[in-house]
Amino acid sequence: MTSRLDILVLQPDFSRYGSAYYQHNFTEALGRAHRIFQYGPGLEGYDRRHTIDDVLKLCPFEPELICFAAGWELEDPAVPEFDPHPAIRVPNVGIPSVMVLNKEYKKLDKKFQFIQDNAISAVFTVHHHYGRWQEQTGVPFVHFPFAVAPEMFHDYSEGKGYSLGFSGNLHSQWTDVRSRIKSRLYLRWPVKAPRYWRIRLFWSEGSRLPGFRLPKGEDYARLINRSKMWLATPSAVGLVGPRFYEVMATKALLFCSRSDAYDRLFEDKTHCVMFDPDLDDFDDALFYYLNHEDERQAIVEAAYVHVMENHTWELRIKQFTHVVSDILRN
Repeated sequence: MTSRLDILVLQPDFSRYGSAYYQHNFTEALGRAHRIFQYGPGLEGYDRRHTIDDVLKLCPFEPELICFAAGWELEDPAVPEFDPHPAIRVPNVGIPSVMVLNKEYKKLDKKFQFIQDNAISAVFTVHHHYGRWQEQTGVPFVHFPFAVAPEMFHDYSEGKGYSLGFSGNLHSQWTDVRSRIKSRLYLRWPVKAPRYWRIRLFWSEGSRLPGFRLPKGEDYARLINRSKMWLATPSAVGLVGPRFYEVMATKALLFCSRSDAYDRLFEDKTHCVMFDPDLDDFDDALFYYLNHEDERQAIVEAAYVHVMENHTWELRIKQFTHVVSDILRN
């Protein structure tokens, strides 16, 4: 059994962030397993002028590890820099450091440079190109898929008021699958195509569609739970996002476009139902599982067990702990 570690976590305050939950879920689960001190924008004592020595003085313990967690970046494409706090540098501080890569479709070259400039010992990434990036940078990369927090995402026993749901950005600059599905379902928003008149759809692109603002927190989990099937496709640069796991955990049928990125994560007809990205079999699969409740429910139940046994944040932290413990021993 690995002992508790003392970890300095460099990450903004995401406790009130409503667009995604994985940044805060990671830190919460890490804090349950280890003693952590989180430092970053939005947190008490943060000062952009601080150096790493200043941060270490604020830390109530001597950390064994420094973790640049997801969200330690400048996302705005209008800002060429990546580093939100250039005064913090760790290559010569004498404490091993790791990084949880975030939004691999933004400023990836600058993130690689940051990793090398700070002598990062290992990088955790959800992306399936982790092996390629390890060769490119010479730094160990660990495949670290998204996960789910069961305390929020579980079966609320809601009535199945929707046949199919979707939420998220279209990511049209990287993929046209979501846009083509939307064009298939709707003649023009919000008028459904005739073949879907008899089924109830939920479609939300965040604040982009007037009157369809996506609920947050438990209300969002309950919304998925109210749907028989929920649509998910790989997002920018083929990322398998948190929604895949959230759908399985809330007992809707995960309905997703086929992709090699799912390898070793979940299986077609066992944990989800896949359709071809060209959508040739989209309608057949959709209406079959809407009309065959026993088969749909069998997949839903298997997916629920699978996600709880393999894809919770507690399990991800065990993986994280195993990797960083090897780094500290060596």
